[in-house]
Amino acid sequence: MKKLILIFAVIFSACNAPVVEGVGFFAPMPEEKFIAGSDDITNLWSEYIDAHNERDMEKIMSMNSDSIFIQGPDGNRIFGKEQHEQALSAWFEAESPKWDIYWAMPYKSIPSGADWFIVGHRVETNVDGEKVVKNAMIDGEVKDGKIYRFFVYEALVPEPPAEEVE
Repeated sequence: MKKLILIFAVIFSACNAPVVEGVGFFAPMPEEKFIAGSDDITNLWSEYIDAHNERDMEKIMSMNSDSIFIQGPDGNRIFGKEQHEQALSAWFEAESPKWDIYWAMPYKSIPSGADWFIVGHRVETNVDGEKVVKNAMIDGEVKDGKIYRFFVYEALVPEPPAEEVE
């Protein structure tokens, strides 16, 4: 009898497990909602950015999915590792970018289970001998432990008003 009660209790509690509902929306997929994700995802992105700052192209490419997709802030699109390596090498040579992450948040879409991150960066480049600083927000997806795709949004960091400069 005790075993029967125990089995019934387990079945009853399993049937009453909390349903994860998530928050937010994605207009093209109205059923998608979002919950907090794992720091493993933001740690992966931090490692990826470190490889960029170290100009470790081999490591960057090893962290990319074969079919990586990148949409830049000006709408340009990169498809696959080969295009990414070519574009990144040219950018490293032309502007010597350096990234400094100032915030990051992993999130998971439900019910699909996709792992995403959104990360804020301060990016410093050298354009024609002049230092240019931008804030870059990057929203991306990780699949099978690799950077699968990401979208870059940028804004120039304005100079502080003259009355604040002392």
